[in-house]
Amino acid sequence: MFNPSGWRNIATAKTLFVMIFLAGIGLIVSIVSLLYLSQHLISSKTNEIDAHRSALSVEGALQTSVNRILSLVMDNAVWDDAVHQTYAPKLDTAWLYNTWGAGYKINDLYDGTFVLDEQYRVLWGAFRRQPFQENDLRFFGEGLQALIAHHRNDLLTGKHIFAGITQTSAGIAFVGIGLIRPMTGRLQIYDATRRYLVITRHINAQILRDLGNTFQIANLHLTREKSSEYSIPLLTSGGKPVGFLNWQPRLPGAEAAAAASAEIRQIVALAAGLILFFIVLSSLGLYKLARGEKQAREIALTDWLSHLPNRRALIEQLERVRKHGDDELKTVVFIDLDGFKDVNDIYGHDVGDALIVHIAHTLHALVPDDGMLARMGGDEFAMTLGGALSEQHAAAFAGSVLDFLNSPLRIRGRTIHISASIGIASGILRECTTSELFRRADIAMYHSKITGKGRITHYDAELNSAREHQLTIENDIRAGLERNEFDVWYQPIVDARSLTMTAVEALVRWPRRPAGELKPDAFIAIAESSGLIYSLGQFVLRRACSDMKNLGDLKLSVNISPAQFRDPEFEDKVSQVLVTSGFPAQRLQLEVTETYVLENPERAHSAISNLKMLGTDVALDDFGTGYSSIGYLRRFNFDTIKIDKSLAGLVDDDDQAAALVSGTIRIASALGMTVIAEGVENEKQMKLLRLAGCDQLQGFLFSEPMPLASLLQIRQQRQC
Repeated sequence: MFNPSGWRNIATAKTLFVMIFLAGIGLIVSIVSLLYLSQHLISSKTNEIDAHRSALSVEGALQTSVNRILSLVMDNAVWDDAVHQTYAPKLDTAWLYNTWGAGYKINDLYDGTFVLDEQYRVLWGAFRRQPFQENDLRFFGEGLQALIAHHRNDLLTGKHIFAGITQTSAGIAFVGIGLIRPMTGRLQIYDATRRYLVITRHINAQILRDLGNTFQIANLHLTREKSSEYSIPLLTSGGKPVGFLNWQPRLPGAEAAAAASAEIRQIVALAAGLILFFIVLSSLGLYKLARGEKQAREIALTDWLSHLPNRRALIEQLERVRKHGDDELKTVVFIDLDGFKDVNDIYGHDVGDALIVHIAHTLHALVPDDGMLARMGGDEFAMTLGGALSEQHAAAFAGSVLDFLNSPLRIRGRTIHISASIGIASGILRECTTSELFRRADIAMYHSKITGKGRITHYDAELNSAREHQLTIENDIRAGLERNEFDVWYQPIVDARSLTMTAVEALVRWPRRPAGELKPDAFIAIAESSGLIYSLGQFVLRRACSDMKNLGDLKLSVNISPAQFRDPEFEDKVSQVLVTSGFPAQRLQLEVTETYVLENPERAHSAISNLKMLGTDVALDDFGTGYSSIGYLRRFNFDTIKIDKSLAGLVDDDDQAAALVSGTIRIASALGMTVIAEGVENEKQMKLLRLAGCDQLQGFLFSEPMPLASLLQIRQQRQC
């Protein structure tokens, strides 16, 4: 039978073949021209780039050496034993020599150590294992004197260590200076007495060879004068040039051009061969494409990333079964990855895509022989299975998925923790439509997600009712935000000593809901899972800033949900609220949960740093419910720690809890953090927390949360 469509496809293929052939010839000519015309440019640019790289490497080598001295001073000056020895009425020179003076040339880290007094006179010193006899700074040259002159106040307080380059009597050296002080707490010296540690490392040929080998710099050497254009001046801390570092440039561009000239013809020949080969392959492909409708359909039914069947393929498969009147039981397993959005936000979409591919490959290997796995889109997968035992096999498959995700995954050098919420639904397609079966599995999956994640839920009628209730609350929240049904109440936070109100915590309430008031515990979780927490959280922040703006003696504390904190634009939204409301940033404290900080340290560190740059304080809420360490507290630099009521509320009848609270307060105080105890409900708890050193208290003993009007009334009564 004549097939006009087939003839048209063949003619189109021939036309495309001619066009590709001509384009290939033109491409060959272009390649030859470009290769020869660009050879000189590539050579010169390569030389420039290498010279610039070498200069950067030399500068990096210098900075590395300065930083090494800085680290040595910090390691030795910030030391409790050093404080005891150097601030003693009489210096123990034997201890000083054995500790600092005898280490000359150990790993070539330093060659001189010196202890200075508050007038920057040398009290003790050792240079190249020999006692140092001078007592003024002339030996150290202008560089050290400039460091002292520029940073005298910071050296006095011990806040920073400083290092640079100087010209000593023995030559050019890296030098560092810092106040000798204890590792924690302040220096317990209350007069003008100060002791400073100075460390020197003089530049020699061996040091330059080591730096050259480390940074791949050929013939790195030191001269007094600039000997070539490839020279970098050595400047003291006072800006005075004392020498130049020189090296031998490689000029790789010229070498490469000379070496490549003989290869260019081979490249041209190879390119021509490849292009001709491409023309042949394209011709074959075009011919097959004329008959390739089946292949195009397969592509349309395949997920581009995971190469699994997509949603359309899975639904079509079930629809074919339903149309054939299959009475076999069908089971759908719906899988939604927990925390996948955080992976994209923190590590980027490339890592997220690699994670999807890895999980898809593993899930495909776990699917029963007669099952079909598909990627539904985003971080969702579904598996269908038929037969009388499909429910049991589906449950076994779902359990295997959770077992697989219980272990951390290694993706592109990163360790990623992720789980899954899984829903399972079964039915006979003659009695239950395909969309209804998927809806039931989705409801079961959603129940897994809102009840703790990382679990499996089988669909039943009660879940349907629960989901309908969930949707009702979601719709009510949307309408409530539009109709101004929500309000913000405030719970006072008091000073632990004076018991005067110093701050308030903003808490959302829903008093004007038409169907009856709901407590926060009944709608906050729904707002978070549905994404409505973004709007609700912004409402609370705007309202609280507006309410508290004119109460200048009170600080405002606002809870931030993990969902808000994941938002990469959250810091900008806080800034916008502060600008529009006119609320001072220094009076605002944002509370973040310990759990989210531990689960997402990279995003948390970035967000906390950005918020503190705005001028706001950041508090670690619910401390004691997770696994925070001192390292985390120091890394994130919180302003405040709020001890959770589950821990603070036990200090009156649990010795272990009391010890934990006391230890927490000491650690926080050492780190310069304010401590607030939540859930204080009786006088005994208050007294114990005050004795432990708690800064502020919060709980029903002082006041329950109250509307703004009540708060203003209490303040007015206390002022009268």
